Amino acid sequence: MHIKTIFVSLLVSISFVLSLSSAGHATVKEVTIFPHAARVTETAKIHPQCGSNEKCRAAITLPPQADPESLIVSLPANSRIKIEDIQIKAVTRQDETRISELRKQLSKVKSDRKTLQAKLQALDVQLQFWQMQTKAKTKTVADADNLAAAIGRNVKKSSQEKFIIEAEIEKIDKQIKELQEGLNSATGSKETAWEATLTFAGFSQNEIAISYNYNLGGCGWLPLYRIEALPAENKVSFSWDAQLWQSSGVDWKQVQINLATLQPAVTVIPPDLPEWIIKKRVPRIYKSLREDSVMPRAAMEKRSSAVEENQDSAIEETVKTTYSVWSIGKKDVPAGSRQRLKIKDENWPADFLFLARPSLDKQAFVRAQVKLASSIEIPSGEALFLIDGAVLGKRNFAFAGAEGFLYFGTSPLISVTSSTLADKAGAKTVFQNKQTQLWQWSIEAKNSSGNNIKLRIEEPVPQARDERIRLLFKQNPEPLEKDHSKFIWVIEVPARQKVTIQNTIELEAPKDMDLDLGWRR
Repeated sequence: MHIKTIFVSLLVSISFVLSLSSAGHATVKEVTIFPHAARVTETAKIHPQCGSNEKCRAAITLPPQADPESLIVSLPANSRIKIEDIQIKAVTRQDETRISELRKQLSKVKSDRKTLQAKLQALDVQLQFWQMQTKAKTKTVADADNLAAAIGRNVKKSSQEKFIIEAEIEKIDKQIKELQEGLNSATGSKETAWEATLTFAGFSQNEIAISYNYNLGGCGWLPLYRIEALPAENKVSFSWDAQLWQSSGVDWKQVQINLATLQPAVTVIPPDLPEWIIKKRVPRIYKSLREDSVMPRAAMEKRSSAVEENQDSAIEETVKTTYSVWSIGKKDVPAGSRQRLKIKDENWPADFLFLARPSLDKQAFVRAQVKLASSIEIPSGEALFLIDGAVLGKRNFAFAGAEGFLYFGTSPLISVTSSTLADKAGAKTVFQNKQTQLWQWSIEAKNSSGNNIKLRIEEPVPQARDERIRLLFKQNPEPLEKDHSKFIWVIEVPARQKVTIQNTIELEAPKDMDLDLGWRR
């Protein structure tokens, strides 16, 4: 009787463990994908199994790429039971049919390769055998001829078979590589998954609908842009696609997909404020190694202390900000493959002009000033730039706010050159004890195209850093704008015509002042 009781208890325990591992079917409902990770929300119906100690347990399985520490489980609002504990362990993964088939294909191809490799080794042995026969001795010339013919036939036959098998092995190696890459993309190269065992407080053997979310690696998304300037229509055509991928090992079917720019920061404690210390700067004294070697120890320690006191620790700035999320509806995202989805396709109103800085270069750049009705945030990504259908190339692009500038290369038909007319120094009179400097140059804007253009020209403004330096500016025409650093002209240049701007700058300073005239000498 005692043995029978033990046997029944053992069966109950085994049944409990087996039922614990068979959780209800889970469904991925929503995924927020960040550039290099994701936040996954799943739902499942579970049947907690209660043991003799009245503790009820159920298990759920997470993908191999999941971060088990990020798991959060939620019960229905009207549930009377609570989660008392969550234990997580690694278990052998259960693949979907498609991935299991991929593994079978890979296993078969590897087996075929081993068979061919064995045949190749057998052929190598045959070739070695016939090559050794060249050293065999024969009694007559006829025997020698027969042996030579036999060696030739068999070496030729074995060599041809070897070449065929080597070609087949090469093809199989390519297949193995492609299958392995496909499997790695779908599963993330991991053979184990995570099993989370939930322990409930409260007695319940009923079905419970739960939801849970976790962070998932091995997935992400990449923005792809197409930006085309259309000056004749005063607009910029903007197209935004998203390329996304996941390697959870499970195909996501009709899942709500959200795309986010940045992974949210996990910092929860604010950093300490650094001390603001203002003190006398201690001059550094550099002495030769020989002098240091004879310096008294106390003096060396004092100097070392002073230097260390002056070297304040570097302050590292960490910027944390919110992130934008784009909802793109319910989509199918199979494990392993990369999918391209449309995010935006719209036209931005823009004002076009040519921008030139002739003191640096004669080229004129096409600039579009975009003005939007409301602020937007476009994350950094690769963009293909075009103008009127002509491809300019790819470069990085990002946009934030309601207004900004976009550049679309240069035009070979527009040139803006700067020519020096005078650059001389002198003194007004002997008695005034002053020095002077005169710069005169002209700017010529040439439009060789068949259309009238608007041109913005920017030139640097000389900035005096001493109140005894006086500057006088004479320009024709006068700049439309002038700030502390540059002159700005915005002019209309008719088709196939030129426009000239004259500049004169006079400097006056004390004669004994040693002037640095900057780059324009």
